[in-house]
Amino acid sequence: MIALAARIGLIAAALMLSGCGFRPLYATNESIAATSPQVSAALTSVLIEPIANKDGVKLRQALRERMQPAGIAKSPRYELSIQLVSQVQELGVRRDATASHANLIYTARFSLTEGGRRIYGDTVQSIVSYNILDDQYATVTAVGNAGERAIKEVGEEIKMRLAIYFEHRQHELAANG
Repeated sequence: MIALAARIGLIAAALMLSGCGFRPLYATNESIAATSPQVSAALTSVLIEPIANKDGVKLRQALRERMQPAGIAKSPRYELSIQLVSQVQELGVRRDATASHANLIYTARFSLTEGGRRIYGDTVQSIVSYNILDDQYATVTAVGNAGERAIKEVGEEIKMRLAIYFEHRQHELAANG
């Protein structure tokens, strides 16, 4: 009997929260974009400017694949500029004074403009670890893998923050209009 009452209470609470626009804190990017066609349209209409260096090219491609799977809009409304910086932080010193472990840190500062006016900007960071091994090829592979993971994380975070911005903007326009 108590279990039935608890279930009913849980269902009622879930229904009340969904009615007031509550969204889980850790909702995925797909769930944000899937619930709002306006957010998907806004993400599609972002021109992602070229980003310096090889890692920047990878980040730009990852963003384009996630934000614009069907391609960019014919006349983009927004421009996204990103500055990507990477840094290696060596940790775990061996007896011979060489590092055995390292963190690869990617920091991306981005700004979104509309009509030449900055409307949103933020900074995201990803820290991934890898082992520095005695075999040089294995270390190069570990560094490459860590870089790929970090770029993917940075891209996901930028997309999520833009989606949240567009969602908030949509609600503000609806409230004021």
